[in-house]
Amino acid sequence: MHRWWVFLHLAVGVSGFLATHGVSIYVTFRVRREREAARVIQLLELSASTIPFMWASIGILVVGGILAGFTGQFWGQAWIWAAIGVLVAVIAGMYALATPWVNRLRTIAEAMVAGTETLSQERFEDILRSRRPHAIAAVGLGGLVVIFYLMMLKPGLGFSSGEVAACPPPPPDALGVCAVDDERFDPELLEAPADEPFEIVFANEDEGIPHNVAVYADESAEDARFVGDWIDGPRTVTYEVPALEADSYYFRCDVHPIMDGTLEVA
Repeated sequence: MHRWWVFLHLAVGVSGFLATHGVSIYVTFRVRREREAARVIQLLELSASTIPFMWASIGILVVGGILAGFTGQFWGQAWIWAAIGVLVAVIAGMYALATPWVNRLRTIAEAMVAGTETLSQERFEDILRSRRPHAIAAVGLGGLVVIFYLMMLKPGLGFSSGEVAACPPPPPDALGVCAVDDERFDPELLEAPADEPFEIVFANEDEGIPHNVAVYADESAEDARFVGDWIDGPRTVTYEVPALEADSYYFRCDVHPIMDGTLEVA
C-alpha cells in the first residue's frame, strides 16, 4: 500500500495543487500587464474560482503524505517533520503576502469600474506594477524546492549520529542481503539453488527503521513464497526460506516496497 499512498500524495495531491494553483500564479503575473479595471476583476474572479479545488488538492496531499508516513515508517525521521514545517510556513507566508494585495487590488479595480474620481489611472497602474507577485512566487517556489529536497534525499538534519552505516560482508554459506536506508537493498540480485531450502542472512543496518525481506512470484507481489519478519535496525536475522522451483522471483521490503530485487533460483 505504501506506493499507492505515495501515488496519492504526489500524483493526485501535488499535481492537483500545481494544476489549480497554477491558474492563480498566472493571474498574479498577468494582472501586472492589464490596464483596464474590468479586465483585472475578471482575472481575479478566475483565480478565486480555483481556490476550492486548490484546498481539496492540499487536503489530498496532506492525507496521502500522512498515510505514506505511516506505511513507510518515516515519522521517527527528522526530514518529514521539517517538510511539514516548511509546508505550513509556505502556506502561511503566501497567504500573508497574497491576500491583502489581492483584496486591495480587487477593491480598487471595483472602485475604478464604478467611476471613482479619488484614484487616477496612473495611480491604479502603479499598484498593478507592484513587485508583490515576485515575492509570492519566490516564497512558493523556494518552499517547493526545499520540500522536494527533504522528500528525495531524506537528510538526518543533525539528528542522526553522523556515521554512515555499512553493509557487513556476506556470509560464505548463505545468501546475504543488507539495508542501510529505505531506498534499496544491497545486493539487488540474489541466486539460490532450486528445489532445496536455503537461508537469507538479512542485515538491517538502518538504525531504528524496520525492514524485511519477502519473496514473491512476480512484481505484482500477490503470490508470496516467503515473508520474513520485520526487524528494526541495527540487527541481523537469518531467514529460513523453503525450497523453490527453478525460476526468477521478485523480492522486496514490505515496509518500503521501493526496495526490491530479483532472486534467481536455478
